[in-house]
Amino acid sequence: MSPPELLLVEDDLLLARALERNLVARGIRVRHVARCSSAVAAIGSFPVGVFDIDLPDGDGIELARLLQSNGMVGHVVFYTACSEPQRLAAARELGTVFPKSVNLSSLLEPSLLEGVAQRSGREACQTSLS
Repeated sequence: MSPPELLLVEDDLLLARALERNLVARGIRVRHVARCSSAVAAIGSFPVGVFDIDLPDGDGIELARLLQSNGMVGHVVFYTACSEPQRLAAARELGTVFPKSVNLSSLLEPSLLEGVAQRSGREACQTSLS
């Protein structure tokens, strides 16, 4: 069985690589895309999506809302440099918000990974029942 996969939507490639390395070290596969259009075109379902709010081709909040409503993404996490109170409040309505100013390890705490692990366990149970 392959490890669970997380969707990472982040346009800062250095930050995305750092996040990906840390997640892979925890046994989580990462599908990284840098744009809204690439995220919408991605195939699959992801128990957790990590989104930047300010993306080059759109709004990460609206993207997360769309992907969650169509069942492509389960739990939503935002990792952002956005400081606009209204947008941050809108993001908090969908999921957890971490400012990019916090230590990367805060984002990678077990609570974030819990959604991935729960989904993976559920799939394992379903597979064994088939």
